[in-house]
Amino acid sequence: MRFVFPLTALALAACGQTTAPAPETAATSAEAPASTAFVAHYDAISNTAMSITGALDLAPDVLSFEKGFRIEGARTETMLMPDADLSAGGGTARDVTGNTNILNMEVRRVDLVRVAADARDPQLCGEGQTVSHVIVAHGTETLSLLVFSGADAPGPNAHNSQLCGTFNYALAAAQ
Repeated sequence: MRFVFPLTALALAACGQTTAPAPETAATSAEAPASTAFVAHYDAISNTAMSITGALDLAPDVLSFEKGFRIEGARTETMLMPDADLSAGGGTARDVTGNTNILNMEVRRVDLVRVAADARDPQLCGEGQTVSHVIVAHGTETLSLLVFSGADAPGPNAHNSQLCGTFNYALAAAQ
Protein backbone atom coordinates (compact mmCIF):
# COMPACT_ATOMS: atom_id res chain seq x y z
CA MET A 1 0.00 0.00 0.00
CA ARG A 2 2.95 2.32 0.67
CA PHE A 3 4.06 1.99 -2.91
CA VAL A 4 0.66 2.57 -4.54
CA PHE A 5 0.58 6.34 -3.98
CA PRO A 6 4.18 6.97 -5.17
CA LEU A 7 3.63 4.70 -8.18
CA THR A 8 0.38 6.54 -9.03
CA ALA A 9 2.18 9.86 -8.71
CA LEU A 10 4.95 8.62 -11.01
CA ALA A 11 2.45 7.38 -13.60
CA LEU A 12 0.55 10.67 -13.53
CA ALA A 13 3.77 12.65 -13.81
CA ALA A 14 4.76 10.62 -16.86
CA CYS A 15 1.44 11.58 -18.48
CA GLY A 16 2.00 15.24 -17.65
CA GLN A 17 -0.60 15.33 -14.87
CA THR A 18 -0.12 16.32 -11.27
CA THR A 19 -0.84 14.07 -8.34
CA ALA A 20 -4.26 13.72 -6.79
CA PRO A 21 -4.85 15.14 -3.31
CA ALA A 22 -3.74 13.06 -0.38
CA PRO A 23 -6.36 10.62 0.95
CA GLU A 24 -6.74 12.66 4.17
CA THR A 25 -7.76 15.76 2.19
CA ALA A 26 -10.31 13.87 0.10
CA ALA A 27 -11.88 12.32 3.21
CA THR A 28 -12.12 15.68 4.96
CA SER A 29 -13.90 17.39 2.08
CA ALA A 30 -16.25 14.44 1.68
CA GLU A 31 -17.24 14.63 5.34
CA ALA A 32 -17.95 18.37 5.29
CA PRO A 33 -19.30 19.41 1.90
CA ALA A 34 -19.73 23.12 1.43
CA SER A 35 -23.40 24.09 1.67
CA THR A 36 -24.99 27.24 0.42
CA ALA A 37 -27.11 28.75 3.17
CA PHE A 38 -28.41 31.67 1.14
CA VAL A 39 -30.92 30.80 -1.57
CA ALA A 40 -32.30 34.07 -2.95
CA HIS A 41 -33.27 37.68 -2.26
CA TYR A 42 -36.84 38.79 -2.93
CA ASP A 43 -38.37 42.26 -3.07
CA ALA A 44 -41.72 42.87 -1.37
CA ILE A 45 -44.50 43.46 -3.92
CA SER A 46 -47.75 43.18 -1.96
CA ASN A 47 -48.95 45.95 0.33
CA THR A 48 -48.73 43.67 3.38
CA ALA A 49 -45.17 42.63 2.53
CA MET A 50 -44.06 46.21 1.88
CA SER A 51 -45.53 47.52 5.14
CA ILE A 52 -44.84 44.62 7.53
CA THR A 53 -41.82 42.64 6.33
CA GLY A 54 -39.95 44.49 3.60
CA ALA A 55 -37.63 42.46 1.38
CA LEU A 56 -36.99 38.76 2.11
CA ASP A 57 -33.79 36.71 2.13
CA LEU A 58 -34.74 33.07 1.76
CA ALA A 59 -32.46 30.36 3.18
CA PRO A 60 -33.07 26.68 4.02
CA ASP A 61 -33.96 27.19 7.70
CA VAL A 62 -34.25 30.97 8.01
CA LEU A 63 -36.43 33.68 6.50
CA SER A 64 -34.75 37.06 7.09
CA PHE A 65 -36.73 40.25 6.58
CA GLU A 66 -35.58 43.77 5.81
CA LYS A 67 -37.69 45.21 8.66
CA GLY A 68 -35.39 43.64 11.27
CA PHE A 69 -36.73 40.22 12.11
CA ARG A 70 -36.29 36.61 11.06
CA ILE A 71 -38.27 33.40 11.23
CA GLU A 72 -36.26 30.31 12.11
CA GLY A 73 -37.46 26.76 11.60
CA ALA A 74 -37.00 23.69 9.46
CA ARG A 75 -39.06 22.28 6.65
CA THR A 76 -41.61 19.65 7.61
CA GLU A 77 -42.43 16.42 5.79
CA THR A 78 -45.84 17.82 4.85
CA MET A 79 -46.20 17.98 1.08
CA LEU A 80 -48.90 20.28 -0.26
CA MET A 81 -49.96 20.88 -3.82
CA PRO A 82 -51.00 24.41 -4.87
CA ASP A 83 -54.66 23.35 -5.10
CA ALA A 84 -54.74 21.60 -1.68
CA ASP A 85 -56.88 23.08 1.10
CA LEU A 86 -54.81 25.00 3.65
CA SER A 87 -57.09 23.79 6.44
CA ALA A 88 -60.38 21.95 6.57
CA GLY A 89 -62.46 24.07 4.18
CA GLY A 90 -59.93 26.94 4.31
CA GLY A 91 -59.27 27.53 0.62
CA THR A 92 -56.09 26.98 -1.39
CA ALA A 93 -52.82 28.90 -1.59
CA ARG A 94 -53.75 30.04 -5.09
CA ASP A 95 -57.09 31.39 -3.82
CA VAL A 96 -55.62 33.15 -0.81
CA THR A 97 -52.52 34.73 -2.37
CA GLY A 98 -53.71 35.47 -5.89
CA ASN A 99 -50.54 33.69 -7.05
CA THR A 100 -52.02 31.48 -9.78
CA ASN A 101 -48.64 30.18 -11.00
CA ILE A 102 -47.50 28.27 -7.89
CA LEU A 103 -45.15 25.45 -8.86
CA ASN A 104 -44.34 23.96 -5.45
CA MET A 105 -44.86 24.64 -1.77
CA GLU A 106 -42.83 23.90 1.32
CA VAL A 107 -44.24 23.89 4.84
CA ARG A 108 -41.91 25.12 7.58
CA ARG A 109 -42.36 24.73 11.31
CA VAL A 110 -41.59 27.97 13.15
CA ASP A 111 -39.23 27.48 16.07
CA LEU A 112 -38.46 31.14 16.73
CA VAL A 113 -39.33 34.62 15.52
CA ARG A 114 -36.25 36.69 16.32
CA VAL A 115 -36.75 40.47 16.37
CA ALA A 116 -33.79 42.87 16.32
CA ALA A 117 -33.48 45.25 19.29
CA ASP A 118 -34.16 48.30 17.11
CA ALA A 119 -37.08 46.75 15.16
CA ARG A 120 -40.75 46.72 16.03
CA ASP A 121 -42.45 43.36 16.63
CA PRO A 122 -44.04 42.42 13.32
CA GLN A 123 -47.19 40.89 14.90
CA LEU A 124 -47.54 38.53 11.93
CA CYS A 125 -50.56 36.81 13.47
CA GLY A 126 -51.95 39.71 15.46
CA GLU A 127 -51.45 40.54 19.09
CA GLY A 128 -51.35 37.50 21.36
CA GLN A 129 -51.18 34.99 18.49
CA THR A 130 -48.08 32.84 18.03
CA VAL A 131 -46.78 32.00 14.56
CA SER A 132 -46.54 28.22 14.26
CA HIS A 133 -46.04 27.45 10.56
CA VAL A 134 -45.13 29.15 7.31
CA ILE A 135 -45.75 28.01 3.76
CA VAL A 136 -43.28 29.18 1.13
CA ALA A 137 -45.09 28.93 -2.22
CA HIS A 138 -42.72 29.20 -5.18
CA GLY A 139 -44.36 30.54 -8.33
CA THR A 140 -43.04 31.26 -11.80
CA GLU A 141 -42.81 35.00 -11.07
CA THR A 142 -44.01 35.42 -7.48
CA LEU A 143 -42.98 33.87 -4.17
CA SER A 144 -45.84 33.83 -1.66
CA LEU A 145 -45.41 33.48 2.07
CA LEU A 146 -48.42 32.26 4.07
CA VAL A 147 -48.22 32.58 7.86
CA PHE A 148 -50.25 30.38 10.25
CA SER A 149 -50.99 30.01 13.95
CA GLY A 150 -52.38 26.92 15.66
CA ALA A 151 -51.16 23.48 16.64
CA ASP A 152 -51.72 21.73 13.30
CA ALA A 153 -49.51 22.10 10.25
CA PRO A 154 -51.49 23.59 7.36
CA GLY A 155 -53.17 21.06 5.09
CA PRO A 156 -56.54 19.58 4.22
CA ASN A 157 -56.77 17.66 7.53
CA ALA A 158 -55.79 20.58 9.77
CA HIS A 159 -58.49 21.61 12.24
CA ASN A 160 -56.34 23.78 14.52
CA SER A 161 -54.58 25.98 11.96
CA GLN A 162 -55.46 29.58 11.15
CA LEU A 163 -54.07 31.63 8.28
CA CYS A 164 -52.75 34.91 9.73
CA GLY A 165 -51.33 36.67 6.71
CA THR A 166 -50.13 36.45 3.14
CA PHE A 167 -47.13 38.23 1.70
CA ASN A 168 -45.99 38.31 -1.94
CA TYR A 169 -42.45 38.86 -3.23
CA ALA A 170 -40.63 38.97 -6.57
CA LEU A 171 -37.11 37.75 -7.20
CA ALA A 172 -34.82 40.76 -6.88
CA ALA A 173 -32.97 41.88 -9.97
CA ALA A 174 -29.28 41.00 -10.03
CA GLN A 175 -27.11 43.91 -9.01
